[in-house]
Amino acid sequence: MRTKGVDGYISFKFDEFSGLIPRKRFIRFGDGNGLPDEAHDGVVEGLIEPEPKSWTQNSEFPGLWRYLMHDICRQTEIVFLSFELKPTDLAYIVDRAHVERMLYRKSENEKAPTKNRMNNAFKKYWESRVSAFEYDKSYSAPQLAIWSGIEFDRLNVEWIKPTSEVWQRILDNDW
Repeated sequence: MRTKGVDGYISFKFDEFSGLIPRKRFIRFGDGNGLPDEAHDGVVEGLIEPEPKSWTQNSEFPGLWRYLMHDICRQTEIVFLSFELKPTDLAYIVDRAHVERMLYRKSENEKAPTKNRMNNAFKKYWESRVSAFEYDKSYSAPQLAIWSGIEFDRLNVEWIKPTSEVWQRILDNDW
């Protein structure tokens, strides 16, 4: 029996795979006009360190960490995982700042970006991909994007905490 994959479509690539699968689309269908199909494939997202100052104390995007945690804190518990990257992983660092600049304009009640400007931001986001092993720490909001699965036996559980505890730390600006 085939299982439903990303966005309800049948996924054959990971049917026999046991681990984290690249499920969340890197760029949603309908965004990033003219980008290759791979730009709309699923990825495993992550950060390159547990509490990156580029996210927790980003002067250009002061709410970036809070926005990220809001997306993560949707269940009763948060599980913090880590793993070592392998050269065979399709792992890249991308600069999330390209997209955030457009989203921040919208949230600051500035004129909402046009579809063309958003597509340009998604193009820059896609083109910012650099191998995780060659990243030079120059991005404003570095994000890990992996186009391959991560086997369960490679995962380390660093901690499990109630969402309320994690969210309270964010509200207290203790992050």
